[in-house]
Amino acid sequence: LLYTIKFEFMDDLEVNDYLRRALESAGGQFSELSVSYHDHEEELDEAGTFITDRPLTPKTAESKRQSTKSKFRAPDADENFKLIKSQKAAKIVGDACEEMKANNFMVALSKLNKAISMNADNANYFMLRAECCLQLCDFNSTILNYVHAIDISMEDVEEWKDRLSYIHFLYSQILYDEQDHKGALAQVNEALKFKPENFSYHCRKLAYLFSMNQHKLCLDLAEKLLVDHEEAELYILRARLNKLFGYTTKCFYDVHKALELDPDNGKAMDIVNELNSSAEECRSVAINQALSGNLTEAISKITVAIDTNPTVAEYTVFRGTLYRQQGLYDRAIDDFMHALSKVAVDSKPHQDSMRQLVLTYNDFAVECYTKGYYEEAISLLDQAIKRERGEKGFYMNRGDCFRMVGYLNFALADYQQALELDPTDWVIISRISLVHHQYGIKEYSDKHYAEAEKCFTTAITCNSKIAQYYISRAWARFMQNHLPASRADLLRAVYLDNTIEEGIMLAARLYPNQNIDSILNAKSSQKILSQMKELVSGESTNMDQVVLSSNTLAHEPLAEENIAQYNTWMEQYKDSNNNVKSLLDSRPVLDQAIPKIMTPQKVNLVRDNSTSGWMKKYFDSRTNSVK
Repeated sequence: LLYTIKFEFMDDLEVNDYLRRALESAGGQFSELSVSYHDHEEELDEAGTFITDRPLTPKTAESKRQSTKSKFRAPDADENFKLIKSQKAAKIVGDACEEMKANNFMVALSKLNKAISMNADNANYFMLRAECCLQLCDFNSTILNYVHAIDISMEDVEEWKDRLSYIHFLYSQILYDEQDHKGALAQVNEALKFKPENFSYHCRKLAYLFSMNQHKLCLDLAEKLLVDHEEAELYILRARLNKLFGYTTKCFYDVHKALELDPDNGKAMDIVNELNSSAEECRSVAINQALSGNLTEAISKITVAIDTNPTVAEYTVFRGTLYRQQGLYDRAIDDFMHALSKVAVDSKPHQDSMRQLVLTYNDFAVECYTKGYYEEAISLLDQAIKRERGEKGFYMNRGDCFRMVGYLNFALADYQQALELDPTDWVIISRISLVHHQYGIKEYSDKHYAEAEKCFTTAITCNSKIAQYYISRAWARFMQNHLPASRADLLRAVYLDNTIEEGIMLAARLYPNQNIDSILNAKSSQKILSQMKELVSGESTNMDQVVLSSNTLAHEPLAEENIAQYNTWMEQYKDSNNNVKSLLDSRPVLDQAIPKIMTPQKVNLVRDNSTSGWMKKYFDSRTNSVK
């Protein structure tokens, strides 16, 4: 059967106005809905009646074309039944709109439920029911209706999605006020699914996370937001979170960034004052710990002060000084370099940092020197001299390193530079003499005895109280057959140090089979010994030098081949003496009453007066020997 129903509808303007007001009353603003229940010119059937099977959706050109194509199609029974239901549903929706206009939302909701049960394919019905539920503060039903409307709608639903996002956001605030923080977070996350770029939604999410003590997630979200939104309050929030996690340095920079954006922000100023006072307190504790000798605890406290206020160079310099006292030179250098980058060049903190830095380089170089890392020590002293060219000690230490690795030219240049800074420093002069002595050793090893003698003479000119210098020159002169000069140097050397072994070896060559008394009573020997006595006692005005301790000098040995030659000769000399002793002691007993040729006592007396033992016997008996 074909049922036709004549029904009078509201005009289009009334329907648009009513729906607009219904939506605006829920807090949203939508573009005007173009809803038309019928078209008087297009939807008349052959009997002249209206066919009201159109859903409550905007009328488009495509729908008009489809209706034009299908208006002359003969519906079957099922289609007629659906048509009647849709017409009845449209009538009920119209009544519901009237009830919503009169603020009778419960009645309107009942009518909309009935209309949807008759026609569940119209997305607009669900949208209207969602708005009705929203007026009744039934947010869950509102959300479900909007979600279903979006799912079944064939039209553009971006406005509905924006509306649904706002409803989620509104619902989250209501849940937050009811102390349901977890539910509020879930709702704002749903809102962000539709509007992920909404900054306000993210800020509310920060508040929910913070209230739930989800500080790590809150910090991560704040860092992401600050990439595109530089807000003072957002920096303050991140500063508080960093302070909560112990990241005081990040907190310091965040709060100062907030002050750059908002110089009058009271919250930021309070945090800055709190950080400054905390840093000063830690610095005071560090000073007290350092004075009591607890350097480890002092470093720990001053590190907290640096993290709390990293712009104060004095804190960094103080920690570098503590590192230097502990021997942690790498860390000390890093701190001093960092402090130099914080202050102006002409400021007092810059001068203090520079001074501590060069001293640290020197201390580090001394430690490397004692461990035998001479190349590393030279590099460190290069850095110190580059920054401080007026310190003689740096040149002396670098000269010592050069001398140990055999770079005598560089060592001599450094010693001379140090001597220019302080011409009265005899320690420097003694080091210069040591370099010349090493030059002489090298020339002697190459059998350049004349050049070696000149180098030894220069060394003695610089420091005339070192026994080894005289012994070395005596050997050089001996190899040139300058025997008188060699004997004089030997006497000078033994007078200064009577335990030197090379003097005994050389004496056996210069004074073969001579009696000690005859040697010492010689006028030439007396004159030389008198000069050395004046030198040691300080009465000489021509050779007034400072005597260095023998422990501070590295006496270089003679060439190995010469030492082997002299040792061989000495062994032969001792063997001959032993053979004579053995023959005399083991000779056969004579029966005649005449005296023996030589008694053992006389043999011992001869041996003691021999050249190999007279030096030690004589100088052991002296009461004023040189120590």
